[in-house]
Parts: sequence; structure tokens; C-alpha cells
Amino acid sequence: MFKSKKKVKKRFYNFIRFILTFYNNFFFKKLTILGKGKIPKDGAIIFSPNHQSALLDPLLVGSTCGKRLYSLTRSDVFRKPFLWILDAMQTLPVYRIRDGYEKLHLNNKTFEKCYDLLKTKKHIMVFSEGKHHDEYYLLPISKGSSRIGLESLKKFPKTKIYLQPVGINYGSHIHPYHNCTIVYGDAIKLNEFINLYEKKPVKALNKVRLKLENEMKKCLWLPDHTREYNIQKDLINFKSTKTEFKVLKRKISLKDNKLKNNSSKTVIEKIAFRFFSIFNLIPLKLINIILKKFDERVFHLSVKYLVGILIFPLWWAIVFLISVYFFNIVIGFLITLIVILLLFLRQFLIIKHR
Repeated sequence: MFKSKKKVKKRFYNFIRFILTFYNNFFFKKLTILGKGKIPKDGAIIFSPNHQSALLDPLLVGSTCGKRLYSLTRSDVFRKPFLWILDAMQTLPVYRIRDGYEKLHLNNKTFEKCYDLLKTKKHIMVFSEGKHHDEYYLLPISKGSSRIGLESLKKFPKTKIYLQPVGINYGSHIHPYHNCTIVYGDAIKLNEFINLYEKKPVKALNKVRLKLENEMKKCLWLPDHTREYNIQKDLINFKSTKTEFKVLKRKISLKDNKLKNNSSKTVIEKIAFRFFSIFNLIPLKLINIILKKFDERVFHLSVKYLVGILIFPLWWAIVFLISVYFFNIVIGFLITLIVILLLFLRQFLIIKHR
């Protein structure tokens, strides 16, 4: 019975990953994945992505890295009716001070689980920034991911464990159908630091943390919050994000004003936008109603991603069935195709000037 439930959850995980891999190519205008060949082929891996879009970040890494991942997730989401899904998606709870001091000791159980997973060459994902935000720069990262890896090596010295830096670069933090680039950087082999960790743990943790931070910054278009940050931030738009990653990163650092998108919507585009919106008005209105329940903007792209994958196919199915009822299958198919196309044209008009 237990093995049967485990198989069902495994199949559910694989099904969701397959669906999201397919869906990503429609949610983003262009999804570019770089450095996948740098992901180690041997040993266990701790993936360390930046965290700029709440729920979307782990889904993107999980669906693009080619590995089955266990993900450390804030404990407050572990409640009914999500427990089965969270378990099937291999998530582990992390308790924070805001959850109550009396619960912090429960993290020990999660960390012990991580050590055992790494021992058996399973892979985990830890957001080293410690919290999500909707800016392009990298927040100072914690020692959490480094400590988990080194403690696991201390317990099981015969294993190989890597820290894998990941950079998720969103063309927009709120608008779907924008360009997105995911960069997998140079992996850090933690075995090289274990001797130092056993003698001087604090020094080793700081050394690994700084190395991870530097490697993660190499994976981001705009990694630092400098005085010029707001100027550089304006250089990231639909037009500029078509540029090859390293070229764009260099041009942003040089504050190349040629990257700036100074165009604005024409009157015809404004009229077209309103016209295109009519045909998908019901799902668009429903998404806006749901978005109003989230005060933090950092959740908006994730909500559009998760709600969109459910609500738009349902709406298009309804459009198809109604069209078939009044006409025939061929016309129903054509009408549905036009409605889908108009949604993408609408989104293109939104991102074109942003």
C-alpha cells in the first residue's frame, strides 16, 4: 500500500514537471536556458537559485534542471488541503522566527532529512537569499545551503556534494509572455572545503557563502544594488532581453542607453489592446480579482502562471463547445484558435513597450 502511494506521487511529480516544461514555452515569449551542461553528473546537488517571484521560481528550476528536486519551503504553506500535493512535489518545511520560537527546533528534523537525501545522491533546492523580493539584484545570501551541504559531508564523508548556483532573470516581474533567461553557473564542490570546515567551521562557511554569492551574481543580468541600480533597471525591457546574456549583462553594467526602450503605445495599439481583451475578458477579470487578494507584487507573476494554466484552457474548452453547438467542429476549432491567438497578441502589446 505504501509503495503504491509512493508510485502515485512519483507519477504526479513527473506529470506536473512534463506539463510545466511544455507550458513554460507559452507563458514566456522566449525562455532561454544556459549552462545546463555545468550541472554535475555525479554526486548530490544543492541548487541555489535567486528568489524574485515567489512560487514560480522553484517551478522553473524544477522543470528546467533535468533533476528530481526536493525543495525547502516556508512552513506556513503546509496545511490542508495542500499537504498531499506538497508531499508529492517533494517539499520540506522550513520554520522561521515569525512562525514562533517554539517551532524552530523542528528545522532539525528537516535538516536531518536533507543530510539523508544528499547521502543517497538525491538533490535539493534551497533559496539562499532567505526570502523573496521583486528586484533584479541579489540579496546577501545566508549560510544555510552551505551548512546543509557541509554538515552532510561531515556525517557521510564518502559522498560528493555540489552547490549549484542558479540565476533566474525575468524580463518582467509582473507581466507574462516576456523573455526569461535561466542561467546555471559553475558548481562548487563542497568536498574541497570539508577539511577546513572540521577545523574552522565559521571560516569555511563564510568562504563557501562568499564563493556561492559571487557565482550566483555571475548568473544575473543586474546582480548588485548600486547607486546606478534604478538607471540600470530601466535598461531591462522586452527589446533588450532579446540580447545574448553576457552581452546584455555587460551593456547593463556600462549603463548603455541604447538598451532603453523609449517607444510608447500608439492610438491604434491602444484600440487593438481593448479589442483583443474582449475575447478573453472573463478569465482576465477572474485573474484580476484573484490578484487583488495579494498585497505583495512579488506574488503576481506566480498567480498569473498558476491560475492561467487552469483557467484559460477551461475557457477555451467552453468557447470550443459553444462554437461546435452553434456551428460545427471545424468552425469551432477555428474560433477557439482565434481566441487563443488574440490573447497572445494582447500580451504582446503589453510587453512590447516594457
